[in-house]
Parts: sequence; structure tokens; C-alpha cells
Amino acid sequence: PLLRVFGFSLVGVSQLIHALTVSDDLYSLLGAVAFILGLIFVIGSFFTGPKTASLEPTSGAASGTPPAQAPAVLVLPAFASISLYVDSLTALLLCVVAFLSFRQLKKEFDRSLQFFWIGFFVLFLGVLAALFWKGQNGFVLEHLLRLAGFLLLSVWVWQYLQLRLRESVVLIFISLTLLISTIVTLAFSSILMSKIEAETRSSLAIDTKVIDLAVGGLLEEARAKVELLAERGDITNALTEKNAAKLAVLLSDALSEEKLGFLLVTDKQGTVVLRAHALSRYGDSIGTERAVESALTGTVFATIESSSAEKFSIRAAVPLYQKGTLIGVLVAGFPLDNVFADRMKKITGLEMSIYEGESVVATTALGEDGRSRLSGIAVDERGGAATARVELRGEEFLASYLPIISGDGKIVGMFSASKSQQEIIALANATNRLTLVAVMSLLLILALPFYFLTRRLLGDEI
Repeated sequence: PLLRVFGFSLVGVSQLIHALTVSDDLYSLLGAVAFILGLIFVIGSFFTGPKTASLEPTSGAASGTPPAQAPAVLVLPAFASISLYVDSLTALLLCVVAFLSFRQLKKEFDRSLQFFWIGFFVLFLGVLAALFWKGQNGFVLEHLLRLAGFLLLSVWVWQYLQLRLRESVVLIFISLTLLISTIVTLAFSSILMSKIEAETRSSLAIDTKVIDLAVGGLLEEARAKVELLAERGDITNALTEKNAAKLAVLLSDALSEEKLGFLLVTDKQGTVVLRAHALSRYGDSIGTERAVESALTGTVFATIESSSAEKFSIRAAVPLYQKGTLIGVLVAGFPLDNVFADRMKKITGLEMSIYEGESVVATTALGEDGRSRLSGIAVDERGGAATARVELRGEEFLASYLPIISGDGKIVGMFSASKSQQEIIALANATNRLTLVAVMSLLLILALPFYFLTRRLLGDEI
């Protein structure tokens, strides 16, 4: 009956939407609605159609997957918030279809319905697995049951093909096309997602090493420039003479010419005499900082550490001598701040974060308001390079971590480069659409000769 054909058509459309879309709230919701309405029409056909008629195979063979698995991102209300109700209703409708076909089998002894009701019952079990068993194991079980349901419905299609070829060949072509296209696309999607994720992990690990190399270059640059400046007698003379005005001019000019992030000078006790990058801040003691402490003992030292004024930064310190006597320390470096993170993002195209210890001190990731940075977030400190899934502002990212090593060889923080899982899914979506269109086109082209041959053999218009 027409009601049944229309119902299976809606179910078929829902499977196309599911195959074309890995993660999209709007399409997932439309697909779920089409699937549920299709099942309702199929159920209605049991009460309005001929009692001896078997169910059409088209969408039953392609209807095993309620497309309610994609994570919500944009649609309001979020599909994830209503997916439990949609899955529950889908399970109920699949169970009703299985029950009605089983009842018809027992009542009319129509053995062609045996694989049909069992197939729908197995698909019903697949939805239950998705409802009550979350995680990867539940996902695997759900898709195994879905595959079993497809195979059972395929057996029913073959039996139906033998019994009802004259009136069903067109619908069978469509059914097989939808079934094979959906299975191929889903299989390709799983392989593609795994490959993309593996390549993304490798790319992230490489990008974090790029950051590490950039930081290593800045360490060497800071050390070389501060040693060069220390050899200039004018800075040493101005410090000896305690000529603050002359010292400010010299350090400010050097800061600009050498393109340093910061430049400061201390006395022989480690008390800041002048900061070229913050002239109003001086008089604080930084003699306990590792770089300054080492320079006060006569050793040039470069490291990554935190300071009261410059915060978490790359720092190099060199002792200043006047006639063989230590008179102070010159410190130069670059802050590891949001500006540095933004510069690294421009190079890699990824979200960058810098951790001091276990907390974010600089990042390109923005909060829900789209303006504020997500600084201060604590994570478990990692002892070595690693790639893992993380969640930021409710969105899943794939992130690679690399430890920040100080001049003493200690881990003082981490760098991370991350990529949104949505970007990976979007790439898979685009590829899936092309794959599905190509597979369906190829199957339809291959089906045409068989279709016309069947018409000739039957000697009738189909």
C-alpha cells in the first residue's frame, strides 16, 4: 500500500541523512524525525493494507540505525538533550514493527516474514544497547547488532525478490542501493575517522616540537644578546655611577634595538635597579631567582622560570664586572604570554596553551564569551610528550603535550597544541558526502542493465 511505501521512503531518507552527517544537530534531528515518522507509517500499514501483503524491503534494509549518535553543537535545543527520548521512542516503534510482523507471521503462516521480524527485533536490541550501554563497548555492540539486523533483512529481501520480483524490482534496486551505500559510507567513515585522528595526533606531536624548537631558539637568542650587551662598557659605567637617567636611556634603546621582551639590571645583591620595559617597577629583590642567583656567582645562565614582574618567561642573566669586581647582573628575555601563544598559533594553525606547573598561564583558547582567555585551568602534569583528548568550554579537543624543561633540567611546565574534534568530524562529513554520492551513482549505473533485462524477461512494464 501507498502508506507503507511512503513510510519506508521516510526511513530511507533518514538513513541518507545519517550516512551524510557524522555530527550535526540540525541534520540529526531531521533524520530522527523522518525515521520515527517512517516507522509510524509502516505500523499504520499493518492496519490499512492487505493482510496477505509482506512488508516492502526498501527501507527495512537500510533502517537499522537511529541517527541519534552525533554530538550536539549548534541546534537549540541541543539534540543530545533530547536524544534519550528520541532513542526510546525509536526503540518502541522498532519493537512494535517486529511484534506486528511476528503476529502476522503466526496468523497467516507467511514464512517470508520470519527474517523480517527477527531483523527488526535485532535492530531494536541495537537501539537498546545505545540507550543502556554507553562508551566504546556500547558503540561496538550497537553496530554489531545493526550489522546483524541488516544481514537478516538482506536475507528477507532475497526471499522477497524471488517471490515478488514482478512488482518490487524498482524498490529493490533502491533498497540495495541505500543499503550498500549506507554500509560502505559508514565503514569508510569509521576508517576515515581513525586515519584522520591518527594523522592529527602525529601532526600535533610535530607542532609541539616546533614550539619547543622556537623556545630553544629564544633561549639561545636571549643568552647571546645579554652577553653582547654586558660587554658594552656604557651600561656598566652607568650602573657604577648610579646614573639612573643614563641607564634608563641605554637599556630602553637596547630593548628596542635587540627586540627583546624585557631587559633589567640589578645590583650585586640582586635588587632591581631598573627595568627598561617597566620603568616604574624597581627596588624588588630577585636574587633568589635561578638565573640571577647563578649570575651573582659569576656564571651566565639561561632558563625558563617565573618572576614577580615578568611572570613565566625565558630568562638569561649575565654578571656585570667593573675592574674585576662584580657590580650587578643584566637580565634579558622573552615572556611566555598570550602574545607568544598567538604567534605560535599563526605558525601552526592550532590552539596553543602554555602551562606553568599544572595551570594554564597563556592560551589562544577563548571562553564562552568569545573574548576572555581560558587561563588558570588546572590539569594533571605530564612527565613526557603525550597526546590525549581534553575538554574545553564543553567542546572536545585532541591535544598534544610537551614538557618545558628549565636550565637545570627540571620540568617546570608544559606546552600543548590542540585541535577541535569538530574540525576532524567536519572533514569526515565532507568526505562522506562525496563517498555516498559516488557509491550510489555507481550502483545505480550498474543496476540499470539488470533492470531493463528483468523487464524484457518478464515481458511486462515494471
